[in-house]
Amino acid sequence: MIESSTSETANSIKVTGLISLAHLYSHFFFFVLPPLFPLLRDDLSVSYTELGLLIVVFNVVSALTQLPMGMLVDRLDAPKLLTTAVALQGLSLIVIGLASSYWILLVMMVPAGLANAVYHPADYSILNRTVAPEMMGRAFSVHTVSGFAGSATAPLIMVILATTINWETAVVLIGGGGLVIAGILQVCGHILVDPETPDPANEGERRKTGGTLKRTAGLLLSLPILMGFIFWLFISVAHTGVSYFSVSVFDQMYEMPLATANITLTVFLAASSVGILFGGALSDRTHRHDLIAIYGTVFSGVAILTMGLTEMTVVAIMVAMSVAGFATGMTAPSRDLLVRAVTPKDSIGTVFGFVSTGLNVGGIVAPIVFGVLLDGGRAENVFLISGLFQIAIILTIFGMQRATRLRSEV
Repeated sequence: MIESSTSETANSIKVTGLISLAHLYSHFFFFVLPPLFPLLRDDLSVSYTELGLLIVVFNVVSALTQLPMGMLVDRLDAPKLLTTAVALQGLSLIVIGLASSYWILLVMMVPAGLANAVYHPADYSILNRTVAPEMMGRAFSVHTVSGFAGSATAPLIMVILATTINWETAVVLIGGGGLVIAGILQVCGHILVDPETPDPANEGERRKTGGTLKRTAGLLLSLPILMGFIFWLFISVAHTGVSYFSVSVFDQMYEMPLATANITLTVFLAASSVGILFGGALSDRTHRHDLIAIYGTVFSGVAILTMGLTEMTVVAIMVAMSVAGFATGMTAPSRDLLVRAVTPKDSIGTVFGFVSTGLNVGGIVAPIVFGVLLDGGRAENVFLISGLFQIAIILTIFGMQRATRLRSEV
């Protein structure tokens, strides 16, 4: 019995590590280009609005395909889909770096966005099927923090590479890294599926009912799942403003050097990673995940608003970015656990594919708005809008918890 438990724990750790590696790359991909926007603006002779359009196209494609990908993940080979997604994003970056053209860049956002649609449904589906239940909270926490680790390291790495060599070669190198990771997933793919517990009864149930449009629509349109979708949408708007555009905001508001501005972004993302680990440990000690999420969004929202409302020194900005990052990260494990608690086991991919589409919907509108604000010299409004949306997340938490309580009383 002890041997079986030890084997299960070891397999759970391996699965979490592999999935987290893919998740790290997916988030690193988000920040390959945005930290270089000031360079791309001059080199490609484009506006911030046009650069924001890159993010829009990426998110439109992901938004349109993430739910279908989630449904495919629940029915097909999730590990193979994930491996293909990593390879496709790596190839997209290689083409971007070799072409060094704005229009090629724009076109390659299509396959990159399609690949991005696979990550969340595949990741959560594999984790739920192969990780031991008693380790699920820690697996979610490590998975999430790996994404933030990718986000935190990307800005600094990209600036160092771009200034040491050039941005085109830097992008090609990162694309090659994606192909290496895809190769690792391909070789280790058997670890991501437990052949000893295929759970044929659950497979049969998915085949009988999982594909019915009525059942799927009823599930996705239920209030708790809709609130989860809006949660991800609001956090997307807030996160886009701070993560994608803060470097450009600091450049415009303070004429801050590119390296310094990217360090402040790295501070935000690194603090988010620490917050996720803290939030994961905290969520294991309480069932009030709603309170964790509420306090986190309030502190983060206030910190972001402060940067838009007052002139601050570099040190003060670092402190505000640290608070915003830590508080934002603290809510992530509770967010996932709140959604998981109201999701049928055989529909994990579908539900997480749907709710995480909120990230893409926010990513469609927000970059255009923020790009226009920057081009119009209203950089401070980027933080004001981001802070307000961060605080508005509270409404979705109340709605999710109320709907869950009503369902449990029926």
